Amino acid sequence: MHPTTAQPTRLLPRQTRMIDASAGMRLRVVSGRFWITQPNAAQDLFLGPGASIDLLQDWILIGADAGPRPSEDAPPCYSEYLLMPLVEPVPRLGWSVAVWRAWRRWARQAAAATRNAWPSAFAK
Repeated sequence: MHPTTAQPTRLLPRQTRMIDASAGMRLRVVSGRFWITQPNAAQDLFLGPGASIDLLQDWILIGADAGPRPSEDAPPCYSEYLLMPLVEPVPRLGWSVAVWRAWRRWARQAAAATRNAWPSAFAK
C-alpha cells in the first residue's frame, strides 16, 4: 500500500457515512470508536483507535459511537478515520499511450491484410 496525504474524516457522535469501497479501501481508526455494517455480514464490527479493516464492497455503513458528552468548555467530541486505497495507482507514462495506439493500428492493418488475402487463397 502506498503512503497517502489524505486528511482524516471526522464524524460527530451517532453520525453515519456510506462508503463505496468496491475498488478496495483500508479504513484505519485514528480516534474514537466506530461501528461498521457490511452487506451480507452476520454481525456489525466495532473498531477502536489504531484498528484497521480492509473493505472490498459497496454500501458499507460506518457510524461514530455515541461517547460521553464533553463539558461545555471542552472541544467538540468527534471520531476520526482514514480511508486509503489498497492498490497503488499505476503511473501513466506518456509514451505508453503512443505505443498502445501504434500497436492497435498495426494490429488492425494486419487483420485487414489477412481478411483481404483470405478469399484469394480459396479461389484456386
